[in-house]
Amino acid sequence: MFAARKLFTANAQLLKNVAQHRNMSVIATPARNKISKGEMFVLISAMVIGWSIVPTWVLVNIKNYRNKE
Repeated sequence: MFAARKLFTANAQLLKNVAQHRNMSVIATPARNKISKGEMFVLISAMVIGWSIVPTWVLVNIKNYRNKE
């Protein structure tokens, strides 16, 4: 009985020391510095190109994938 109790208290203490406790607060406010329309265009273009690279590659090479059987 005492061994089991000691094991539980040791594990509880270990969890207190190892577990991460996060105290965060988020304040949502408008941006302080707005970005220009040119910057916005470049960022949006980079995201769209990045998202469509892999599907485009697959569609261009789909004949090669099908012939590998």
